[in-house]
Amino acid sequence: MINPQKQQPLSQSSDAGFTIMESLMAMMIITILMLGISPMIVLGVANRVQSRRVEIGVQAARAYIDGVRSEAIARPEEEVIMDAKDILTERKKLAEVGAPEPQLNCQTNNKNYPYCNKNKSLYCVDLDEEAGCSKNSSRDLIIQAFRSIPADEKAINPEKTYFLGVRVYRADAFKDTGELTRKKDEEKKEKGKVYKAKAGGPGLSDRKAPLVEMTTEITTGIPSYSRFCDRLGCK
Repeated sequence: MINPQKQQPLSQSSDAGFTIMESLMAMMIITILMLGISPMIVLGVANRVQSRRVEIGVQAARAYIDGVRSEAIARPEEEVIMDAKDILTERKKLAEVGAPEPQLNCQTNNKNYPYCNKNKSLYCVDLDEEAGCSKNSSRDLIIQAFRSIPADEKAINPEKTYFLGVRVYRADAFKDTGELTRKKDEEKKEKGKVYKAKAGGPGLSDRKAPLVEMTTEITTGIPSYSRFCDRLGCK
């Protein structure tokens, strides 16, 4: 029988645990893996942030349209003369309206506020705690709005029925002097070269492009049957 008091203690192996070299190798492998997946993490976060920003932009555009339709918000004063009779051509002409100028001055002491300029084409959606829409804010939104008027004013009352075009920009898109763009890709010819404006979208999109672009018809009066038929193409 073995006496436990005389049993020798187990000797520790010289290979037990991690050496400094093994620890450094493990840290290096983890670093390489993190560098490989970090762009995907950044892009995923950017996609979520941009998607949320677009969602808020859609809500702001719809709220503005509802406000103009109910006459709670004054209609924009930037006008586009329409000489076409079909709806597709009219909407296309509205989509060709140029982007706003990069200058922005939208303070609450402006008598037209929340419109930011004299002709009431830029509308402020103040989402932060600062007064007015600041071009340094990443949360405030600016709505560019414009409406159609018929070439033949006898055909329809432009005060009661018209097309309304809306583009929603980030306020910080006006931060520098760079030109703002439209949602639709637009070719620009300069010095013999063709440039395309980037369209807004999820992820790391162009800050100068609109988040949302909408076109709708505003009818505040009772629409006539002939106008209804023009819209549906009935005979």
